[in-house]
Amino acid sequence: MDQPTRPRVVVLQHSERAPLGALEAVLREGAELSVYRVCEGGPDEAAACAILEESVAGTGYDGLIALGGTMGLYERERFPCLDVSLRVIADAVRRDVPILGIGLGSQVLAEALGAPVFSGIKRGIPQEMGFVSLYLTRAGGSDPVMRIFGVNDPQLFWHRDTHDVPDDAEHLASTSLYQVAAFRWGRWAYGLQFHLEATAEMVERWVVEDEPELIAQGIDPASVVAQAWMLDDVIEDKARRLGELFLEWAKQRAPR
Repeated sequence: MDQPTRPRVVVLQHSERAPLGALEAVLREGAELSVYRVCEGGPDEAAACAILEESVAGTGYDGLIALGGTMGLYERERFPCLDVSLRVIADAVRRDVPILGIGLGSQVLAEALGAPVFSGIKRGIPQEMGFVSLYLTRAGGSDPVMRIFGVNDPQLFWHRDTHDVPDDAEHLASTSLYQVAAFRWGRWAYGLQFHLEATAEMVERWVVEDEPELIAQGIDPASVVAQAWMLDDVIEDKARRLGELFLEWAKQRAPR
């Protein structure tokens, strides 16, 4: 008997400090992963972007995950790799493959859907850093992804940029500061501003690198690290559950 085809999942990694993290194990177990490090600078960036576009155009794929990064969508002159990410995500939307955008990846999805990304400062909203409670909309209360994340435990946010809800998208969640914490477009294209993939080790690094910004926001860096370690097992479990759900969707797209 033929073995079932493993779905192919394309991953856009925009920063060395923001890998798949807690999602990696479940996805590597259930899918053929193609990870493209597209925005890390250096002489190999242009080649990586060219390989990415040629690969997704030629062989197709069954799911796409776009990870976080420190740049903004309005900085595309400095980071032309973001134009590549926008084209790839727009292609995934056209193909109706499952999409998971996290942090910056969520913002790229929103921009690809026609909702421009801007700095929260333009609306007088400060950076959102640390563990924050989600507030679900009515649509979020019945959404399969938000049922994993929308109760009890706070989620990790680490951003300054935002956007409005894209046209024809379902608004799933907000925070006390930002209107859009999560949205879904179509059946399975998700933008999640919170970092469900961030392990305690990742959070420790972010805290060290961004300590001045945390202090400027009146946030105790040590308390963020302590909370990350306290929630680490919960984060790993929820990431695994989301990864399993995403793989089920991707299998529906894979050839039999």
